[in-house]
Amino acid sequence: MSFFLLTGCGSTEKTTTPSTAPTQTDKGSHLQVHFLNVGQADSILVIVPNGQTILIDGGNGSDGSEVVNYLKSQGVKELTAIVATHPHEDHIGGLDTIIQSYPPKQVYMPNATSTTKTFEDFIKAVNASGAKKIRAKAGVKLDVSEISGLFLAPNSDQYEDLNNYSAVLKISFGKVSFMLTGDAEAVSEVEMLKNGQDLQATVLKVGHHGSSSSTTSAFLNAISPKYSVISVGLDNDYGHPTQVTLNRLTNAGVPVYRTDQDGTIVATSDGDTVKFTTSSSSTSPKPAQPIPTIATGSLAISTIDLSGEVVTILNSSDQAVNLTGWKLVSEVGNQTYTFPSGTTILASETLKVISGGNAQSGSGVLVWTDSNIWNNDGDSGALYNVEGQMVSRK
Repeated sequence: MSFFLLTGCGSTEKTTTPSTAPTQTDKGSHLQVHFLNVGQADSILVIVPNGQTILIDGGNGSDGSEVVNYLKSQGVKELTAIVATHPHEDHIGGLDTIIQSYPPKQVYMPNATSTTKTFEDFIKAVNASGAKKIRAKAGVKLDVSEISGLFLAPNSDQYEDLNNYSAVLKISFGKVSFMLTGDAEAVSEVEMLKNGQDLQATVLKVGHHGSSSSTTSAFLNAISPKYSVISVGLDNDYGHPTQVTLNRLTNAGVPVYRTDQDGTIVATSDGDTVKFTTSSSSTSPKPAQPIPTIATGSLAISTIDLSGEVVTILNSSDQAVNLTGWKLVSEVGNQTYTFPSGTTILASETLKVISGGNAQSGSGVLVWTDSNIWNNDGDSGALYNVEGQMVSRK
């Protein structure tokens, strides 16, 4: 198996080991998907009704032994397959240790590499295990019985960001399905949308720990999940999950489970329904709440000229509003403009934010970028204040 040479990203300093699993019943007739509490990292254990097991990522390097202990606590005797979504340390860091204890029959991984020692150790462990190496890409099926496992991404061989190489796996069991996205970002999401793939899923593992780089509105709408899970570290240094992503989930009415708040989360399905148990005292997802807006409702996106690349914001109040640190988001492309310090929109005035090759600043006009931002086939914009509250959407 060949790989492209790319650089990896650093991992967080904080790691939280997997919590003791919630009590499970009828294990032999249900599909289980365990979202392990590995801090600011990812690790997901899938247990098929017939006992076959798939491990998707293995957390940071320091998580490896704890994941092994978790597998033992679940009675796992062997791993049918390992999916390494992409070569970032917070996804593959613990896999070398895990593979030494549980040599898998198959290893699925995209055509991507890293120059890190972590990646080198992972590859050495895979080679020593004798596992069959299978390239993970769109259209590849998971070789596991009793469930349907289909990779929906990556859809390309070259990306600027290693996250977009993430192996996105959809697992279906009867009427219930899980969309497991790794760290796939907007670029990959757009490709999946354009390919016309069946993206609808019951449960969404939110991409990239809830970063604003992922979970675009169009992608979320296509999935239309009933539940979501965010694997994220408590008080992490990245600000994950971002308020923008949480707002999108709330606007869509999707309840959220989070490993930083709920611990290890186990979804159990009989093929018709799915129920969740957690290792924390809470057993319910956080309910969707109305997103607060500015009290006056005086600031709004009045128009978006998609072809002309012009967004017009209207202040209908009788007071000036300071927009410093506010954000304007193109929801289809998941691109964000942050208003610079000192930006003010006067009472009863408008402010234009323009982009594209002909963009020029002027009185009441700000330039976002000389690149084209807005999708002419259809795009929506959202305006957020400095607290991350959605103020306007059009």
